[in-house]
Amino acid sequence: MPSRYIHWHKLASGRQSSEDRAEVYAHGEDLVVVVADGAGGISGGARASAAVVETARAVAENPTLDVHDTDLWATLLKEADSTMAAKTAGETTAVIVVVGPNGLTGISVGDSEAWIVDRTSIDDLTRSQERLRLGSGRATPVAFQRRRLDGVLLVATDGLFKFASAGQIAATVRAGDVSRAAERLTALVQLPSGGFQDDVGIVVVAAG
Repeated sequence: MPSRYIHWHKLASGRQSSEDRAEVYAHGEDLVVVVADGAGGISGGARASAAVVETARAVAENPTLDVHDTDLWATLLKEADSTMAAKTAGETTAVIVVVGPNGLTGISVGDSEAWIVDRTSIDDLTRSQERLRLGSGRATPVAFQRRRLDGVLLVATDGLFKFASAGQIAATVRAGDVSRAAERLTALVQLPSGGFQDDVGIVVVAAG
């Protein structure tokens, strides 16, 4: 059966090529959301973020795997951290969130974030995460779980969270049609010139 959740994603950059990635994959009734922010100023950031997305895609496309298994995700991210560090292949954040009829499960590394925004509050799913990125050789994935998605799921890189306040972000998610929330959030941190201070990757998920 298809997922009962619907999603939208947006990438924006003031550069020719963004090092952020934001994708959503279906796994039966579940959605697998992945956001990664390749570290700027370090060679290989774009390759590192793309590797995280490829890992999430491979798991989502394997029907024999349990996408809610946080030990599985932790093992894969730790392996990625070791491989990237050994090859000096760049660094990246990673947030992977699985949402479906059996609840919400996720894991994060670095400073990209995942929130649930409802009418009155923000549930920061990644508030306990460790900031060392994949590729540092010292990354520690931190898992989180919720019984259900009560509100709108927002997963994004720090190109959003560094340049807008929590209040501004939550108000933007709540304002108007949720199908345009990713566009409104991108516009929130866009400069008057049309550029951006940092790459931005955003995924928004809501019940259909």
